[in-house]
Amino acid sequence: MSRKLVISFPGGRGAEEPLLYFMAKHFENMDYEKVFVSHPISGNISIEALFENAEIQLSEINFDEYEDVVFIGKSLGTIVACQYREMHKINASLILLAPIEGTLPYIKADGNILLVSAGEMDRRLDTNVLQEVCVREGINFYIEPDVGHRMEVKGDLEKDLRIITNVMHHLQSD
Repeated sequence: MSRKLVISFPGGRGAEEPLLYFMAKHFENMDYEKVFVSHPISGNISIEALFENAEIQLSEINFDEYEDVVFIGKSLGTIVACQYREMHKINASLILLAPIEGTLPYIKADGNILLVSAGEMDRRLDTNVLQEVCVREGINFYIEPDVGHRMEVKGDLEKDLRIITNVMHHLQSD
């Protein structure tokens, strides 16, 4: 049996990101080994600290042992996932959730990107700009209406579950 791997790169909220969890769970259900890059113990969540932390936590993985690798990043984690993949020359597919402006240079047609998704009211990145980049590069994208950067609605679990379902649907329809 061939080995497959999915790695989650969280944003500022770490493990408390339901969309990131369920996206990785989707791949785990398809027999991918699942790795979650946790936040540094120091509590520093700058891009540099998150990247250094990913370097440490993923250092023991031999990516050559895997037939398929998927990196899922959310928010700050989108940059970390892209930089890690590029620096280590890993042939990993990308899922970019609530990307930030620094992620835009990595959103390219030849970037093996499965999905880019954001909330319509994201204040960290103009979703019109994100949509233009994805259309220009021919990348599968989904903009969730009426939500912000977290891609959640405080106090509305049913809406949160619909958001997760909507984003998952766009991944599966690719």
